[in-house]
Amino acid sequence: MKIALAQLNYHIGNFEANVSKITQSINKAKNDNVDLIIFSELSVCGYPPHDLLEQENFITNCNIAVEQIAVQCSGIAAIVGAPSINPNKKGKNLFNSAFFLAEGKIQEIFNKSLLPTYDIFDEYRYFEPNSEFKTITYKGEKIAVTICEDLWDKQPVNNQFARNQLYINSPMDELSKLNPDFVVNISASPFSFNQSELRKDILIDKAKNFNTPIFYVNQVGAQTELIFDGGSMILNSSGSIADRLHFFQEDYKVFDLSDINNLNYTEPKLQTIEKIHDALVLGIRDYFNKMNFKQATLGLSGGIDSAVTAVLAVR
Repeated sequence: MKIALAQLNYHIGNFEANVSKITQSINKAKNDNVDLIIFSELSVCGYPPHDLLEQENFITNCNIAVEQIAVQCSGIAAIVGAPSINPNKKGKNLFNSAFFLAEGKIQEIFNKSLLPTYDIFDEYRYFEPNSEFKTITYKGEKIAVTICEDLWDKQPVNNQFARNQLYINSPMDELSKLNPDFVVNISASPFSFNQSELRKDILIDKAKNFNTPIFYVNQVGAQTELIFDGGSMILNSSGSIADRLHFFQEDYKVFDLSDINNLNYTEPKLQTIEKIHDALVLGIRDYFNKMNFKQATLGLSGGIDSAVTAVLAVR
């Protein structure tokens, strides 16, 4: 099976632009003879949509957009993220969902189980947690689909978050009982100076402990005060990183499932200051582009702070 990871920069609420980006990637994947292309968490509407989720027309537009993307999935399957309506009258009205699209329609919907409510996250305000675990079989491969935090139930003990464990349930424990051939994780994990290392450790731990390859797709781009750094990756069943997409830019790569144990990836050594620089440049650039700003006014005092601001603004 040939699998493509599409790491894209979305615009929250701009369904036309998001659908266009997604369908362009699907068409590119078709030309590359890809069987399955994977996009990030809430890719259809952009992440985080916050209180837009409480507007009925926003959810309607999400549903329309998913159907538009599904029509493009002829001869290829795609996994996209979008909110879905909870059919049960009990609980929250929405799920944070991954849609498996193939043969021109929605084949299956997978819902997020672990909903973060710490730091910048407040997902339980909007979404009902999943309690039904399932897989989908496509072209002979049994696929488990997870969403971001679903892999974060257990973390390295040297991490502060792990010492204040928030979850008692493990979606991977439940999914492993179904014996998937590989796991997909669609994510919108924002940047902080050590976040990429923490993500890597968590994914390595999951792939190794469950002896299962993981295809991880993260969002890239800035959404107001949040910066998403990308760094999507695939891990083989031994827990080694087989390959990785770029940080701080859109990227697209195709992999053959049968080859990932033979890939040799060398992790580049990025300095912390380099990561922070790239994150700030992306954040400023996206803020201007998405707000349609053309110019900036800088107050230059002669100090190092205004000098750094000027350099970042130019870049």
